[in-house]
Amino acid sequence: MAEVEFEVPVDAQQKCTDFRPFKMLGIVPVPHCGRRRATNPHMRAFWAATLAFTLAFIGWFAFAPLLTVVRVDIGLCDNDAYVQTLPESERVDACVCKKACKSQIGSANIAAVSFDVFTRFIMGSVIERFGPRNADCMLLSFGALVVAASSAVTSAPGLIVARFFVSCLGSTFVVNQFWNSIMFNKSVVGTANATAGGWGNLGGGLTQVFMPLVYRFFNKGLGLSMSASWRASMFVPATLYIFLSLWIFTCSQDTTTGKFDVSILGKTKRAGPMQYVKCLMDFRVFLMIFQYSACFGCELVMNNVLATHFHDNFGVDLVAAGALALSFGAMNLFARSLGGIASDWANVRWQMQGRLWCHFISLFGQAVFLFGFGCIDNSNGGWPLALVMLVLFAIFVNMAEGTSYGIVPYMIPEELAIVSAMVGAGGT
Repeated sequence: MAEVEFEVPVDAQQKCTDFRPFKMLGIVPVPHCGRRRATNPHMRAFWAATLAFTLAFIGWFAFAPLLTVVRVDIGLCDNDAYVQTLPESERVDACVCKKACKSQIGSANIAAVSFDVFTRFIMGSVIERFGPRNADCMLLSFGALVVAASSAVTSAPGLIVARFFVSCLGSTFVVNQFWNSIMFNKSVVGTANATAGGWGNLGGGLTQVFMPLVYRFFNKGLGLSMSASWRASMFVPATLYIFLSLWIFTCSQDTTTGKFDVSILGKTKRAGPMQYVKCLMDFRVFLMIFQYSACFGCELVMNNVLATHFHDNFGVDLVAAGALALSFGAMNLFARSLGGIASDWANVRWQMQGRLWCHFISLFGQAVFLFGFGCIDNSNGGWPLALVMLVLFAIFVNMAEGTSYGIVPYMIPEELAIVSAMVGAGGT
């Protein structure tokens, strides 16, 4: 068989040594996917993994920016009996959500990451069994089914169940980081992982604006009722998943040679339960699980509560609250990549110690600005100051996520899929 001539520079292991996600078409940058999947599997893997994780957020957190509407429609407000007597246009502002309402929404928010902990944990074995391409397609297909079914929610228990099962979409992150780690050389793998993860996390911010706009289209544009509008909105991300999974399946491949095989990790058999135990007993993996939970776990909390926080505490409307919440996710455009770039730069000069210092500085900055954000309310600066603190906080959060996965590929290289899965699960 003739040797494939790749469209990107590669090393002796056929890993890409030059990370360029875009190419110029005249003066317009376009995604660098190459002519065929066989000649540019590296960048196709990057875009497949990135788009899967980005769009996964839209379905995963579809409820979050719409909760001010959903809680009224399914009767969660503490003053629900009174709210239901009002004209539909007045119900959202009249809703009081203090005790039982907040407790039920809090339970739904916890459920929204719970199943993802399990699916991330086992995703290492799933990837080794089916390959990253099929793993992404399976997650997106199941996600499409569950997100569409969530349009039938009519009560708090139904909301909790829907958010529980849809959280499996978060496991596209494990595929995201693993796929890039086997496609890119160590000189750029931190940047590639951070960029793929960061642009994927951007979906969490886009959801805060995208879903309210979709809702407004159905409600104001087509004249549907409040209930019908948010339910119809759920079919939009479900449809996106169907088309994306078809593209990933037909236009990408697991490795530079095609189908995934564990031998590329330097192993002769797939991971079993003892491999998980071995990895968990490594103190470095154990510590990284908790450190990643401090940054990515914090981002998940923000994706769940920011829109409602701005609406309830600063008095802004649904779309404006989503726009303010978007500012947090928008930092993923560059900040996670910045963390990866800084980690790669420090590695060249000080090896692993440099990566660890970059990670520490990012986590420390995150802590400082999270405290500052929590101190802001309408009496001492209002939403403009809160927005400033949120943006600075978000930059350090995303940098810490980027520096995390600049370290992960070097912990136990032959168990990369397992370590990536366990750290990702810890973050959730």
